Amino acid sequence: MYFILTPITESVLPYLAMGLTILLEGRLSTLAAGITISGVYLRPIPIFVAIVAGNLMADMVWYNLGRYFQLDRIKRLAHRLKLNLKLIDDIAIEIRQHAPRFLFMAKLTIGLPVPSLIATGLSKVPIKRWFGMLLLAELIRSSLFVTLLFLYASAIGKASKEMQSILLTITAFVVISGVIWWKTRKRKKFGEN
Repeated sequence: MYFILTPITESVLPYLAMGLTILLEGRLSTLAAGITISGVYLRPIPIFVAIVAGNLMADMVWYNLGRYFQLDRIKRLAHRLKLNLKLIDDIAIEIRQHAPRFLFMAKLTIGLPVPSLIATGLSKVPIKRWFGMLLLAELIRSSLFVTLLFLYASAIGKASKEMQSILLTITAFVVISGVIWWKTRKRKKFGEN
């Protein structure tokens, strides 16, 4: 337990930097976080906290973006875009009713979290109604993703070490065979003279 909780560095700056990069771009930063954990450069628990915090901050940005744009503006544009106003109202009602379940399922998918958070913001659903489910989904998703990345990077590192030992063995065999061949050739050459 000491290994997991104690930081390798005394500074929290790498963890804050990881959280900020995840806020700006989530997938690649999470990949980098899994690699740093498997390489024992950073500890898993603080990185996991940074990943979850960065993703939740990004989710709040998308929600507030939807909250900033009012549904009335979209309804005014609906006539120009030939959208059905009743359909927009029905979707807003459904989002208000099922926001926690909707966001939980959307968070576990690849492309739906951003539009669903914007739609939740447009529908003016209070944060306290759905934040718990979003946090739960984020914890599940991040833990699975970081665990899989850690295992994948560890497997690559293990395969790399095995490959190094195989190549070292082959190199040693070739060198020893070359020395034996050279010595026998030299003996035959001196034996002929």
